Amino acid sequence: MDRKRRTTDYLRERLGPDIEELGTEIGARIGASAALLGRFVGRIGRMVDELATDSISVASEAARLREAALERGRSLRGVVRAAPRASRIIGEAALLVAAYRIHEVTRGPGAELLGEAAADSARARLDREGARRLYDLCVDLRGGVLKLGQLASSRIDLLPPVYAEELGRLQDRVPPVPAEAIEAEVEAALGAPIDALFESFDREPLAAASLAQVHGAVLPGGERVALKVLVPGIEDVIETDIAALRAVAPALREVWPRVDLETLLGELARSLRAELDLAGEAESALRFARESAADDGIRVPRVHFERSASRVLCLERIDGARLPDWLEACEARGEPGLADRDRILEVLARSTAAQILERGFVHADPHPGNFLVVETSRGPELAVLDFGAVLEIAPQRRRAWASAVLAGAARDVPRTLEELDELGFTAEGDPRALEAFAERLVSALAPGGALAPGSGDPEARLRTLLELLHESPIVRIPTDAVLLGRVMAALGGLFSRYRPRFDLLSCIVPTLLRAVKVSGS
Repeated sequence: MDRKRRTTDYLRERLGPDIEELGTEIGARIGASAALLGRFVGRIGRMVDELATDSISVASEAARLREAALERGRSLRGVVRAAPRASRIIGEAALLVAAYRIHEVTRGPGAELLGEAAADSARARLDREGARRLYDLCVDLRGGVLKLGQLASSRIDLLPPVYAEELGRLQDRVPPVPAEAIEAEVEAALGAPIDALFESFDREPLAAASLAQVHGAVLPGGERVALKVLVPGIEDVIETDIAALRAVAPALREVWPRVDLETLLGELARSLRAELDLAGEAESALRFARESAADDGIRVPRVHFERSASRVLCLERIDGARLPDWLEACEARGEPGLADRDRILEVLARSTAAQILERGFVHADPHPGNFLVVETSRGPELAVLDFGAVLEIAPQRRRAWASAVLAGAARDVPRTLEELDELGFTAEGDPRALEAFAERLVSALAPGGALAPGSGDPEARLRTLLELLHESPIVRIPTDAVLLGRVMAALGGLFSRYRPRFDLLSCIVPTLLRAVKVSGS
C-alpha cells in the first residue's frame, strides 16, 4: 500500500508542471508493473510465454496511452498549466485507465492459474477501488467534477453498480467562501453598497455549495430574505472542468464501454450553465410557484426581482426544518409523528407526479436538502427550494410516460412495449430485446413482483432494478428518462428509508389517468 501511495503521490507531483510528462510516467509505471508480473508468473513454468506476450501487450498499451495523453495534453496545455485541477482530473483518469488495461491483459493467464472466480474477484476489487478514487476526486475538487459524479450516479442503467452506489453518496457541501468576497459579488451585481441594499446582511452563510452559497439578509422595511450568490470565479472553474473531462472521455470509454460519456458531458455542460444563470432560476421559481399554487401542502419562496440579477437571487426566507431531520423527529413521536410523516411524503409524491405527468415543468434536483418542512396551523407544509435545475416535458411525452406506467401496472406487455418504443428506448441487434425488457419490467411491477410498490425490502427492489437494467440489452435511453431517473432516485431514497404507510401507485393513479385523458384529447 505504501508503494502504491508513493507512486500515486509521485505522479500527481509530476503532473502539475507539465502535462506532457503524464504519458511518460504512466508508461514507465505500467512497464514496471508488467515486468514484476512477468517475473512472478515466470516462476510458474508453462505460464512464462503467455505472460511475456501479455507484458509486451501491456507495454504497447502504455505507449498508446502515452501518445493519447500527449496529444490531448498539447491541445489543453495552456488550460492545464493555468489550472492544476485539470492536471488532477487528467492524471486520475489516466491512472484509472492504466489499471483496467493491466487487468484485461493479465486476466487470461490469471484465470488459468487461479480460476475464473479469482479473476472475477480481482475485477470486483478493481471496480471498488476505482469507484472510491472517483468519489474522492469529486469530493476534493467539487465544481463541475462533483456535478458530473452526481449526474453519473443517476445512470444506474449504464454504470457498474459499485460506481452508482459510491457516487450516490456525493453531497454538494463545501467550506464557505469568505463573506467579504460574497458582499463584493452582491454589490457588483446590484450596483450599490451592501448597506444601501439591505438593513442587515448575515456574514455567516445559511448554506454553501460548489456553485453558490446562501446568506440571510433583511430588506429595508424589515422583511427577511435569503440571498443566493454565485461563488466568485466559478464560471472559469466549470469551463476548465468541462474541457478536462472532455479530454479524458475517449480514454474512459475503455473502462465503461456502455457509458456515453460525451452525451453525459453534454447534459452536464447544459445543466451547469443553466444553474449559473440565477436570473433564469428566478423565472423558474416564479413559474413553479404559479403552477403549483393549487397543490395542497406545497410552498415556494417569493422572488424579489428588484434585488436579483444574473449572479444574485433574492428570495423570501422560509424558516423550517430540513426534510430528513424533520422525518427523523417524526419517527420519535409515535403515531402522531408517523401520521405527519405519511402526510408530507404523500404531498411530495402527488406534487412530483403532477409536475411530471400534468404540468410538464419538473423540479429536477429534489435531493432532501432542497426541502424544508414548515409547521402551520393547517398542519405541516413542504417548502420547495432551488430551481437551478428544471425539466420541461412536452404533452405527448407526458401522455406516453403515463400510458407506459399504467400499461406496466396492468401487465399489458404489448402496450408497454409500444409506449417504451414511442418514448425512445432502443435496443441493438436482437429485435426482441426491447420486448424482452418490457416483459421483465411488467413482471417485476406486477403484484408480488420484485419491483411492486409495497412488496419486500426497498433495498432489494433497488438491487433487482439494477440487475434488470444491466442484464437487458438497452443501449439508448431518452434524455428525459435520464433526468427523470435522477428525480426518481432521489425520491426513492426517501421512500425506501422512511417507508410511508400508503401505496405509492394507488396514490398517483388519479394523476396518471388525468394525464392520459388530457394529453390524449
